[in-house]
Amino acid sequence: MNRITASALIGAGALLLATGTAQAAETAPVFHVKQEGLTADQGAKLADAFGITNALQDDGAFSYVSDSFAQVPLLKIGTGKDEAGRPTVSQSIDRRALAALRPVSDAEARERAAKLLDLAELSPDLKAIPSVSNAKLTLADRAGKPTSETPIDTSVSFRFELGGLPAAGQGAKLRITFAPDGSVTQLSDSLRQLERGDDVPIISPAEAQKACAALYDRGVRQGAPTLGYLLPALGAVQEIYPHYTCNPSTEDGTQAHRQIPAVEGAGPKAVIKASRSGDKIFATADASGGAGPYRFDWSSSTTTLDATEGSEIAYERSSRFKTSAETLTLEVVDANGLASTASVSLPGDGDVEGGGVPGGGGFGTLAIGPTDVGIEQTVDEWQCAQDSAIGFKAVMGSHAVPTAFDWRGWAAFEKDFKDVSLGGWDTTYVDNVDAQWYTGHGSPSSFTFKSSVDDKWVTPADARWGDWDLEWLQLESCQVLADTSGTHDYFSRWGGTMDGLHILNGFHTNAYCIGGGTGRRFAEYLFPAWYRGALTVRQAWAQMAIDKEPSGVVYRSMGNIASNGATNIGDFFWGQGPTGPDIRLSGRSGMWSITGTV
Repeated sequence: MNRITASALIGAGALLLATGTAQAAETAPVFHVKQEGLTADQGAKLADAFGITNALQDDGAFSYVSDSFAQVPLLKIGTGKDEAGRPTVSQSIDRRALAALRPVSDAEARERAAKLLDLAELSPDLKAIPSVSNAKLTLADRAGKPTSETPIDTSVSFRFELGGLPAAGQGAKLRITFAPDGSVTQLSDSLRQLERGDDVPIISPAEAQKACAALYDRGVRQGAPTLGYLLPALGAVQEIYPHYTCNPSTEDGTQAHRQIPAVEGAGPKAVIKASRSGDKIFATADASGGAGPYRFDWSSSTTTLDATEGSEIAYERSSRFKTSAETLTLEVVDANGLASTASVSLPGDGDVEGGGVPGGGGFGTLAIGPTDVGIEQTVDEWQCAQDSAIGFKAVMGSHAVPTAFDWRGWAAFEKDFKDVSLGGWDTTYVDNVDAQWYTGHGSPSSFTFKSSVDDKWVTPADARWGDWDLEWLQLESCQVLADTSGTHDYFSRWGGTMDGLHILNGFHTNAYCIGGGTGRRFAEYLFPAWYRGALTVRQAWAQMAIDKEPSGVVYRSMGNIASNGATNIGDFFWGQGPTGPDIRLSGRSGMWSITGTV
């Protein structure tokens, strides 16, 4: 079995730059920020130009999505109740309406997207390269053999070069989606105005490769790093510095693409002073260099920390398993989005001090009934993964949806996902909640864990989800839903796990761990906002990817089709709109997937 135990999961820096040989440049320009995001007038002009609601956010990003985004025509065919007595609405695909869909042509989409590019008023050194894609509905038979594929919308997304080098990140979003009737259903613009500054000396590729090695475990090989620019999320950024993106790998496959500053001394430096007395931990951090103010975020190897920000932290260890080991990790990010990572080990009582290495960083209505969610993430040393868990938990809690369990790092177990009939604990954990969030390494055949309880991989043979409670499983992990053969083989790989599970959300490509996290954004889309209603679960997954993931990432959702034609394509989270019934393997007549490109 092909188990990529350390795949390029969610790259910790949230940036996908072109891979390959590092450029042997000796200098590169720094760019000054003249304007962060859009002004109020620019937001209004953008909304008016495309006939949509003005969705200008507080940080200057324009982020619009309507409830008709990537819509599949559905027909109501019945009602019922689920295992907890909550009302369900059965909906089937309207095959006649689906056959009549005529998406906007590539040529028309490019022509209309040119207007978006004009309104964006690109900085002189920023080059935009358009790419056209379609969200596609694929239908398959009971065994997972595809029977049809239908494009349901047309999108134009722009990737960028800055000063001739690849540029990406949350501050490099320009994308528009057209429904078949020509209306705009999604529009993103998170660009800033930049002015070219002086060229500055940059470290050599060999020095960058050495710095990259310090960010990874022993045994991880480092290929030639790639030079480019990270455009962080909009905020109070003053300068944009060149970055190197690490290109690591192991014998089992690639690893996460983390970043290091390409300019010596441009980023912050951090020092941790920590003490331990029994299970009580206290630590402080000092930061210097870079541009203040700094953001401090902590993570523990044993204990879930929900309050992670600040220059000091105090907590009592609460380990799921018996161990005396404790590792405390700190990520410091300066005002320009440059990061430094530091960690200390506390095997027993005493005081320790540790310095950092440059790099890391990151790229409503109340629910009804007995509703809860679960969290497991296996890369606790990455702050972006911590952010996903913390954000998902916080948003669900703000809507009165409790988190039944929250296991991170070594405390996350394969056995929690494993079917009880195979000796697992799924009816106590993953299959005993309504929605599950997972962040960790993955491959087409598995997703992984640090601990060996029972082992380090969840494979399709381990799982039968939904036969107890679980409705929606989110896998923030590389390539778990990849089409490896061009035949939509993810249906046959993972279809047997969906024994009542409504939707399995994942990625065809690598996914990237994003600074600030993705879990919060996904959860926010499940509930109404001031400019829109709640999105369906699969729409929330797609829009989260569009907002957060780099251009070119391919997201995917999949589910069952019942013998009467019912699907869960139109599922809302409980209490936010219609939710369909469980569709068991015994009553399955086919399968569906929806795939889109960021």
